[in-house]
Amino acid sequence: MKKNDPIVLFDSGVGGLTIAKEVMSEFPNEDIIYFGDTAHLPYGSRPQSEVRKFALEIIGYFLELGAKLVIIACNTATAAGLKAAQQRFEVPIIGPIQPGVREAVVATTNNKIGVIATEGTIGSGAYQNSLCKQSAEVEVYAQACPQFIPLVEAGELYSQKTKQVAQRCLASVVKKGIDTLLLGCTHFPYLRNVFKEIAGKDVNMIYPGQGIALQVRGFLEKEELLNSNSTGGKRKFYVSDLDKLSAKFVKLGKEFLNFKELEFEELDLWNG
Repeated sequence: MKKNDPIVLFDSGVGGLTIAKEVMSEFPNEDIIYFGDTAHLPYGSRPQSEVRKFALEIIGYFLELGAKLVIIACNTATAAGLKAAQQRFEVPIIGPIQPGVREAVVATTNNKIGVIATEGTIGSGAYQNSLCKQSAEVEVYAQACPQFIPLVEAGELYSQKTKQVAQRCLASVVKKGIDTLLLGCTHFPYLRNVFKEIAGKDVNMIYPGQGIALQVRGFLEKEELLNSNSTGGKRKFYVSDLDKLSAKFVKLGKEFLNFKELEFEELDLWNG
């Protein structure tokens, strides 16, 4: 690994850009590559073994290109493949679950935490188990909300349909009296304002993007791998299937994330 090697992030689609934004903000001098596997979107409804296979293949591809660190910017892929990837590859590989868990436990005052995520993430028990290990006092209320992902990918961040779906999905956790809601999917921060309307302005919304960026900084500083390029790092955005990338989302996502540029190229790792 060298200082000028890139940091790579990947997700099943464009949701992981919420983590990419935090990493880019924290590391303006680093070269950063983002890959959205739109050809296989969504991951949440797929078997864990299949998601694990995708994750290992994606990581292997970018490590061959010289990545110095990989961020799995996808909760479903983290639950399915983080441990396997860390065992197989020598470079550091980071996922969002542990940073989110730590922040949620610190934020709660009544020890009632709601978790919303994909079917795959909730079904794996990754958040529920990690929260209970982090604190024996917490009560965890988990709800799978796969309907949000296609809405975000289609750029429907504030539509009436999105609000109706959110009302149905959040009802079961909100009625438990939670004071903290852990957004266990990288797509969900786009809908933060909608969630606030339904859950209430006093409910803590936890999303691990900043925690991941700080974890990355800790590693790069320890290993003396921070890029000292004072002219600024390069940013590259790829998806595995451009036809499945919503033009409406690109426009809204650029505004939401405050990116100056957001242009994607196709990189099909399986049929390229």
